[in-house]
Amino acid sequence: MPSYFLVAALIQGSRRWLTLISLVGWGWLAGGVRDLSVPAFCGSWPPPGYTASLQGIEQALLFNPPLALLGGWTLMLLAMMPLLLAHPLEHLWRVSLSRRRWQALGLFVVGFGSVWILAGAGLLAMTVGARVLLGGEPSRALIGGLLICLLWQASPAKQRCLNRCHHQPRISAFGFGFFRDCLKYGVVSGAWCVGSCWALMLLPMLAEQGHLLLMLLTMAWMVLERLQRNRVPQWRWPFRLRFSR
Repeated sequence: MPSYFLVAALIQGSRRWLTLISLVGWGWLAGGVRDLSVPAFCGSWPPPGYTASLQGIEQALLFNPPLALLGGWTLMLLAMMPLLLAHPLEHLWRVSLSRRRWQALGLFVVGFGSVWILAGAGLLAMTVGARVLLGGEPSRALIGGLLICLLWQASPAKQRCLNRCHHQPRISAFGFGFFRDCLKYGVVSGAWCVGSCWALMLLPMLAEQGHLLLMLLTMAWMVLERLQRNRVPQWRWPFRLRFSR
């Protein structure tokens, strides 16, 4: 019974609690920023002309161990993603039986987080690859990433992914269907979220200076995007928001 009221308080004030989780992630992130990810190794890249060689790639991977990068990526997700989960978690709270709400939330988070961790492997590979191909020059990599981000933000595909992030499916109440639906909801939501946000998430990973500030701005923009109403997918100015009434 006490656990029921604890969960009720958690979900009914979900934005407050998710904000607290995000702040914990940011505090942890700020404390470990030196070990975070690719930008933290900006002084350890091989010189231009050497990076595109096999030895240069090996040296880049030596200075940027994949497991360490994925650890930093997971920490980024803890800081940046909680506020994006408010609507899905509230939906699960409303449609799930009271005795199964913990399970519903856990299955959703596992599915959502798994997709983003897999996506992180691809984004980290893109980041390291960009640094290697551009000779370890971070400014050129960041400019290239910004152009990709602007193009994606303006595209119909971006709007289509953002629209699908608002979808709230039916959840079975009992049996295998309950576990399947909750986990599937997390996986599908995570996939559409990756489709919507991957280019934005790439920018902080390519930045050498102001890494945490750029992460904070990226998170704020992603949260604002989620408050928009669905729109017809078409080419449009990439940074125009239109909120629901």
